[in-house]
Amino acid sequence: MEVAVLFIILFAVFLYVMIRGAAEERSRMKKYRQKLKELYGSFPDRTYSAEELDRISRYYWHMREKGGAENDIDEITWNDLSMDHLFARMNFTQSSSGEEYLYAMLRRPATDDRDGAREKMESHIRYMMENEEKRLDTMMSLRKLGHTGKYSLPDYLDYLDQLGVRGNRLHYGCILLLAASVATIFVRASLGVPLLIATACFNIVTYMKEKGIAAPYVTTFSYIMRMLHCADDIIKQKHGSGMEDYISTLKAERGSFQDFEKHSGMVLKMNAATGSIDELLFDYIKMLTHVDLIQFNKMLNIVHKNKKEIIGLAGDIGYIDAVISIGYFRAALPYYTTPLLQTGCDCPFVISEGFHPCIDNPVANSFSQNKGMVITGSNASGKSTFLKMTAINAVLAQTINTCAARMYKGNYYRIYSSMSLRDNLDSGESYYIVEIKALKRIMDAADSGQGTPLLCFVDEVLRGTNTVERIAASTQILERLSRRGIYCFAATHDIELTHLLELCYDNYHFEEEVRDGDVLFSYRLLAGRAHTRNAIKLLEIMGFSKEIIRRADDMAGAFLRDGEWKRQ
Repeated sequence: MEVAVLFIILFAVFLYVMIRGAAEERSRMKKYRQKLKELYGSFPDRTYSAEELDRISRYYWHMREKGGAENDIDEITWNDLSMDHLFARMNFTQSSSGEEYLYAMLRRPATDDRDGAREKMESHIRYMMENEEKRLDTMMSLRKLGHTGKYSLPDYLDYLDQLGVRGNRLHYGCILLLAASVATIFVRASLGVPLLIATACFNIVTYMKEKGIAAPYVTTFSYIMRMLHCADDIIKQKHGSGMEDYISTLKAERGSFQDFEKHSGMVLKMNAATGSIDELLFDYIKMLTHVDLIQFNKMLNIVHKNKKEIIGLAGDIGYIDAVISIGYFRAALPYYTTPLLQTGCDCPFVISEGFHPCIDNPVANSFSQNKGMVITGSNASGKSTFLKMTAINAVLAQTINTCAARMYKGNYYRIYSSMSLRDNLDSGESYYIVEIKALKRIMDAADSGQGTPLLCFVDEVLRGTNTVERIAASTQILERLSRRGIYCFAATHDIELTHLLELCYDNYHFEEEVRDGDVLFSYRLLAGRAHTRNAIKLLEIMGFSKEIIRRADDMAGAFLRDGEWKRQ
C-alpha cells in the first residue's frame, strides 16, 4: 500500500513538472509572439561581431563560388557604403537560413527581371505585411528553426564532405561478433564467456572511437531536421493565394528527405545525456551494437547525395524569413517606394526625396539625371552622405525592391564605389596606391563591354596626390566615365573640375552658412558649383589668429582674381 502511495505521489510530481514546463514554454512563446508584433514598425537593436558577420556571409560566398558574380557588390563598395550596418538595421530574421539569405540578397543585385522574380517577391512581401497572423505564425516556426551555431550550414556540409562516404561493414561485423559470442556461451560456456567479454571490450572501444568522429557532425543533422519541421509547419499554415507558388516550391524541396527522417531519431540523441536509468541502459546497448552509428552513416550518405537539395531547402526557408524581414524594414522607414526599373541605358536616373536609411531624422534630396554629376562643397556639408544615399538606394532597388525615397526610377546598374579608402598597412600600400587600384577596377568595369549600365561613386578623386597632377588625372578619369551607359557621381573640393568637366557632367553643390560664430548646414543638394569660401572662416571660428586669417583670405582672393598664387 505504501509503495503504491509513493508511486502515485512520484507520478503526480512528474505529471506536475511536465504540465508546468509545457505551460511555461507556451507562456514564453506567447510573450515572444507579442514582442514580434510590437516590434513591427521599429528597427532592431542588434549589433554583430566580426565573427558573426563572417558566419552570416558564408552562404553568400558559397553561392558566389557557383559563378555569375561579376555584378555582385564587391568588398570595396560593400565597406564604402557600410552595408554591414545597413544589414543589421534591417535584419529581423529568426533563423540562420534567413539572415544568411538576406545578406546574400544585398550582395547580389539583379540586372534584369526576365524570370519575374522581383514581381513574385513583391507579392510575397505585401502578403506578409498585410496578413499579421500568418506573418507571426511563420516567424514563430522560423524561431523554432533557430541558428546553426558557430558555423553556417554550407560550412557544416563542407565539413561532412571531409568524412567521405562511410560504410557500416565494421559495425555490422561488431554485431555479428556479439551474436557469435552469445551463441558460443550456449555451446561452450568456458569459451563463450571470455569471447563475450573480449567482444564487448572491442565493440565499446571501437564505438567510442567512431562516436568521437561522428558526434561533432550531429549538429548538422539536427539543423537539417529542424529545417524539415519548419518547412512542414509553414506548409500546414494554409497561406492564401498570394503564397501558392512559394508553398509549391517548398513542398517540392521538402519531399526529398523522407529517408533522412527515418534514420534521425536515434542519431539526434547521440550527444544527449539526461542521466536516466533507461538512457544509461540504452547507451550500453548502443556501445555493444553500434546501432546509432549505423544510422549516422546512413544519414551521412543521404546528405552526401542530397547536398544540393539541402542548400535549396535552406534557401527556400531563408527566402521567406528574408521576405518578412524586408516587410519589417519597410514598416520602420518614415516612407518608402518600390523602384521603377528597366533594362538598357536610356532611362533617366531619378530619385525623389531620397534619404539615407541608417540616419535618424535624415534630410531628403531629389535629382533627375541623364548623365553624371560633379558635387562640390565644404567638408561635412553633405557630399559623402548624398553619394552613399544614392548608392544605397540603387543597391536596395535591385536587391530587396525597396527604396528609401518617394520615387526611384532608373535602369538596372552595375554598382561600384571608391569612397572610404585608407592605407593598407598589411601590404604596405600607401593611400594613393589603394585609391588608384580602386579607381582602376571601376575603369575596368567601364571598359568591360557589358550591356548593363555602370553606376559609380567617387569621393574626392585622387585626393592622395598633389593638386596639379590630381586635377589633370581626375579630369581624364572622370571624362572617361562620362560615356553613354555610365552614370558617375563624383564629389570634389577642386572647383577647377567643375569648369573642365561642365560639358559632360552636371554641377551640383552643398553649402553652409556661418552665422553668429557657428556653422549651419542645410544638407540640401543645390544646382551649380559651390561659390562660398568658408574654410578660412572655420579657422577663425576655431580660434586661429586674426593675422593668419587675414593673410589666408587675401591670398585666396588674389588667386581667384588673378589665377596666380602670391605670398602676402
